[in-house]
Amino acid sequence: MNIAVKAFAIAASLAAIPFTSQAEVIPLKLTPGLWEETRVTMINGQNATETLRAARERMMARMTPEQRKIMEEKMGGRGGAGPVQVCLTPAQVAKGIDTNEVKRKMEDAARGCKLDILSASSAGAKFKAVCQGPNGTGYQGSGEYTVSSPKEWRFKMVSDGKMTGPDANLTGGEFHASQEVTARWKGSDCGAVPPREEG
Repeated sequence: MNIAVKAFAIAASLAAIPFTSQAEVIPLKLTPGLWEETRVTMINGQNATETLRAARERMMARMTPEQRKIMEEKMGGRGGAGPVQVCLTPAQVAKGIDTNEVKRKMEDAARGCKLDILSASSAGAKFKAVCQGPNGTGYQGSGEYTVSSPKEWRFKMVSDGKMTGPDANLTGGEFHASQEVTARWKGSDCGAVPPREEG
């Protein structure tokens, strides 16, 4: 996994979770039910979300109908550039967040990355992250998560880094990236949308 993907793997995972700097469980002040998330990822001024969507469409156009169906099922409707729907269950809200466990899972998912939580409460959080890869590849960034109301939250992360190897051709070696996510509650019935995976 390249360093830019690691950066946004962390960002995407953190985007819907409030944190605290101590080992404790904090309450989720969000309304259970169906949520819709809209995200925009920019790398060096280019809309990476749209670029990835277009590349995915080109790849899927070359697949057989059977292969395309399997890919669409695996993506679960989450691969496009448009809004994504997720389900937050009452049990997930009641459980709250074990912040040490979240930090451990995020760092395990993006090896070579370290996450530091600067401040947090159930109303929001600020953090910084540093990733180091092979041959001088790396990035550092910071982010903020804000609960606007029980039915809306926002997330923003910015980062700067350097890529080496084949991925450097995509960014000219150095990159500035940002990701913004806005999520809004759509209703209490999730319908066929599965619950958000924990961790």
